[in-house]
Amino acid sequence: MSDSNKPYMERGRYHIKSIGGRIFILIMVITVSSVLILGITYYYLAGNIIKNNLESVLSEIVKGNAQELDNLLDSALKNSLRIANDPKIQAVLRSDYPDNLAEVYSQELEIDNQLSFIQNYVDDIFGFYVIGANGMQFKSNFSSPIYEEWQDFTWYRRIIYSSTPIWFEPHNGSFTVNTIGQPLITLGLRIIDKSSGQILGVILTDIEVKSIHNIISQGLGDSGHLSLYGNTGRLQITNSFDVTAPPENPASELSATENISYTNWTLEGYIHLNTIQRSILSMFKPIIFLIVLISIIDFIAALSLVNRMTSPLRHLAGLMRIVQSGNFNVNMEFDSNDEIGMLSHSFNVMVSKINTLMKDLYEEHEKLRISEMKTLEAQINPHFLYNTLETIIWLAREEQHKDVERLVFSLTNLLRIGLSRGRTLVTIEEEIEHIKNYLVIQEVRFEDEFDSEISIPQDICKNKTLKLILQPLVENAIYHGIMQSDHKGFIKISADCTYGDIFFRISDTGPGIEAEKVKELNGYLSEMKEADVGIGLRSVNERIKLYYGSDYGVEFKSEPGSGTVVSVHIPRI
Repeated sequence: MSDSNKPYMERGRYHIKSIGGRIFILIMVITVSSVLILGITYYYLAGNIIKNNLESVLSEIVKGNAQELDNLLDSALKNSLRIANDPKIQAVLRSDYPDNLAEVYSQELEIDNQLSFIQNYVDDIFGFYVIGANGMQFKSNFSSPIYEEWQDFTWYRRIIYSSTPIWFEPHNGSFTVNTIGQPLITLGLRIIDKSSGQILGVILTDIEVKSIHNIISQGLGDSGHLSLYGNTGRLQITNSFDVTAPPENPASELSATENISYTNWTLEGYIHLNTIQRSILSMFKPIIFLIVLISIIDFIAALSLVNRMTSPLRHLAGLMRIVQSGNFNVNMEFDSNDEIGMLSHSFNVMVSKINTLMKDLYEEHEKLRISEMKTLEAQINPHFLYNTLETIIWLAREEQHKDVERLVFSLTNLLRIGLSRGRTLVTIEEEIEHIKNYLVIQEVRFEDEFDSEISIPQDICKNKTLKLILQPLVENAIYHGIMQSDHKGFIKISADCTYGDIFFRISDTGPGIEAEKVKELNGYLSEMKEADVGIGLRSVNERIKLYYGSDYGVEFKSEPGSGTVVSVHIPRI
């Protein structure tokens, strides 16, 4: 090869490599961009979904725990009122302090036992204590009492002067008995003489802070925490775990708040930010793996595609240089039908290749014709396919890309469902999907000629049916019903069922059929006689009867001017 050709070759090779590189870069840019957009979109959508779900869960947990706290405080208040209004206790407090010490002990023993009995039947109450204005003092537990002039204490005066219950926030130890100093919450309520309205004293009800802590510790575990706050400078009453301060950055955490009945307390719940992040990452890890896997597969596929596309071009350029030198005894071998294949066709012996292609087309057509004649399961009408492809070509020329995409998608699904991987039986859901795709194509082809509706009960969608038994009947309704009418038509595909049978109905608003003709058609179909009823219709009826038995099949109902209804009767399996 002469040196004069080397720059051209180098330029040619560089130019071909440049095309491959551009294609490779374009594919990778599209892939990476799509994967990044998909990943980012999924990340934000997953994050929002997780946050919304966690927020709902947190709200329910806070509401549930607040309800339990309400129940606890309600129980304490109701039992305090029960004790305060007890006739025996009111009678003792109404009387003067007994002069006889034995009587004092007797009354204390009786009332203490009564309070102890009530406490034993109430959960989470540490103790009931009655302080009488007459100096009498009673308790529900075995703690030793503290005898003081209670009238001088602030808490006593607060209760006496308040017409409503007083809830004292956490304090160490009981007001009236000796305890080990455990944190308590106290309900204070004055006792009013029901007969005179005079103040007879006060009743105190102690609840351990530990009991409240046990309630609000339920539900969140390590993923968050609950805090109960009082009404004095947001004093923290208790927390669901051992911390002494609210979250450092509440704005970054999910939170929910509920007010506690009878008090001005609030229960606040938080789900920690790291819990949200862990939840999002746990969902995102499989997606990251999938994104990486898709990127690797696409990278390998792009390299293979670019090499496969550019390799024939380099080979063809070499053969052209050979021809340029005067050697015409060359042949471009190819195994594709794309643009490169077209160049190879032009480069090779045209007549020989055309004859080969014509022979191949003839053989394929003959195989298809023989297959269609031998099988009762006709897959799809070739004229329908040709017309659909012509419609797609016309739409493409008109640059109606959305309609082209819609028709190609429907045609692809139509062929896929029609083939059904060789299966004889398909689900009714698949059969209806086939009809939907068929109608999409026909509605585009026959624009404004008819409308359609499909109404199939959900409970039969998973039942089985012979494939392709409805499409020929819908096609029959379009061409022999709707297309024969001078007004816009309507086709409805519906179904109903019994315990053992399913009935499909394809109705149209065409001109209808004479009664004698309907009777004749039904007779031919019932007896499976040869008649001019259409290959598709006869094939459907024969397949049903051959597969399910003579009790099943196709039946016509029609009247002139009232349209036609074709019923398909199959067993429910």
